[in-house]
Amino acid sequence: MTANIITVLAVVAGIAWLGILFVSAIRNRGGEEIAPNVKPGVTDEVIETRRLENGQKAAIVFSAFLAISLPLYFLGEPARQEGFVDEFSEASITRGEHIVAEFACFNCHGPDGSGGVANYVEKRSGVTVSWVAPSLNDIFFRYDEDEVNFWVTYGRGNTPMPPWGLPGGGPLNDEQVVDVVNYLRTIQVSQPQNLADIEPGIENALATLADADATVEAEILNQRQVVAQIMAAPADAEIVVPLAERARLVLDDAGSGLDTDADGISDAAESELSAISQEAVDAFSILESVALDPATPDADLVEQVIAALEAAVDTDPIVSLYLAAIETALEQGQVDPDVGLSPGALAGLEEIRAAAVDAGVDVPGSVGDLADAEALVAALEEAGEAEEPIEAAAGLAGEAAAAIEDGSDPDGDGISTGAEAAISNQVAAVIEATTPSNLTLIALDPTNPASVGGEPDATTAGRFVGNLESMVTTITVTADNQAALLANENEGLDFLIAALEAKAYAIDFEGVAEAMGSSVEEAERAVGLFNSTCARCHTAGYSAGVPFTQEAGSGGFGPALWDGRPLVQFGEATENPDDDLLIQFIIRGSEAQLPYGLNGFGSGRMPAFGPSLSAEDIALLARYLRSGNLDGGGVTDVLP
Repeated sequence: MTANIITVLAVVAGIAWLGILFVSAIRNRGGEEIAPNVKPGVTDEVIETRRLENGQKAAIVFSAFLAISLPLYFLGEPARQEGFVDEFSEASITRGEHIVAEFACFNCHGPDGSGGVANYVEKRSGVTVSWVAPSLNDIFFRYDEDEVNFWVTYGRGNTPMPPWGLPGGGPLNDEQVVDVVNYLRTIQVSQPQNLADIEPGIENALATLADADATVEAEILNQRQVVAQIMAAPADAEIVVPLAERARLVLDDAGSGLDTDADGISDAAESELSAISQEAVDAFSILESVALDPATPDADLVEQVIAALEAAVDTDPIVSLYLAAIETALEQGQVDPDVGLSPGALAGLEEIRAAAVDAGVDVPGSVGDLADAEALVAALEEAGEAEEPIEAAAGLAGEAAAAIEDGSDPDGDGISTGAEAAISNQVAAVIEATTPSNLTLIALDPTNPASVGGEPDATTAGRFVGNLESMVTTITVTADNQAALLANENEGLDFLIAALEAKAYAIDFEGVAEAMGSSVEEAERAVGLFNSTCARCHTAGYSAGVPFTQEAGSGGFGPALWDGRPLVQFGEATENPDDDLLIQFIIRGSEAQLPYGLNGFGSGRMPAFGPSLSAEDIALLARYLRSGNLDGGGVTDVLP
């Protein structure tokens, strides 16, 4: 602020001085000007007057002004410079934010950079996968600014991450890359949040391993569906091409004829486009939408649904996934009239009863029928309303009441309310899964100019016809290239079937524990740590998903770690963690152009995990890596 005031005063003084000179020049204008070198000099009498004194006073005042203002200006200069730095930084951050939005970085890296997925053709299988894109809101806990700049500039080859900087072949100049990096720094989570995210990451990694076989089986079904859709493309083209041609003709002539709602689409065109959309949806639907009513017997309708799905399995293999879910819902939702509740409800009520006992509630014995269940609810409500209520009782009573409602059979068709809701949901899901995503049913009303979701009918009609024509392009290209596409997708299917048989992703925790000399619980945590923090780079195919994951530590972007390679590179563990080369490497990461371990030379690509992992977890991870048995399948002898 002081510097600004001084600057203003200096400008005002300069303007005033120029004004004085200007006025003086005007006053002294007279006849023909005599050159200064031929003018007679000013006499001492004239000089040694008040004119000299005034000049001296002015010089003293101006000198005093300079003597005071320059130090003050100097004192304010650092703050002014800091202000410029802040201003430049804020402008850079704003530009970076716009670049991130313009190039849709968060479409892959998730909302606010919290992590997401990106479509990518996995190179070993040729299968299109949802590749896990890492979070960016914690990247500065792993890399420094230069390393982040490197990743943005050059991308990461053999992954969906492209280069964005000009040196890497991208569209951004060096300044724009810096802007992006500056913006990313502003979205970083706090250190406590970064540490808190470790536990969910470990739990998710272990849950992924637990469900691995089911995940691969689901991926095989998806791939069978892709093959089936390619097989059906010629027949689908015979259906959709004429419909698209009809729809285009109707839309092009939609301005002619009676238009009751004055929306630019004639009444006849609205009715015809609605009919065409119904024909298209019917052609691709394997069954109609079903909403089972707990108050109306639905057993016959459920049998019809199951029959329709069984018939559709050959043409739409993905249907088998939903068919299995419906059969499970029926099995758990069958209601014996003598019992009054479904097996699934009884099992859930038994869990609630056990929780009530643990909470100290006096409840009846095992829940075997509806009467027992109602007695359980009554006991829980009484405990929750007592003079000294048991805190958990009221919540458990609510859960028990909900379980009774879901497990009951008010319409007497032998199917519980909860099972009917589950079946309805599965039917809706299978219809969505087997109907082309851009095909929707429209019902245009000639008396309403915005009859579908409040959108103008002209827009709705144009989008419908455009989507139909897009389907034509996709289906005809698929049909024309059917042989080549089938060959590629069948290879992908064979890869997935082989992956399920090989189970390279599997971990034998007992084998890992034996190799580490630890408990099974420690082995599980070590594997969870490795898969959540290291496997992206050090296990081939890990980011592509379980079906494409190779043996743990097999190497990918980073070097292979199996068979005791860390022992070769970092030597045996030391008693003091500060002297342990592997532990220190995990803490600090790789530093570019600096040696590490016994033989390594850093590239800066190995992140630092010191800010993210506890000392205990880092030590556990080091033990796991040195064990040489990352999947528990057997220890391989390594060089001393």
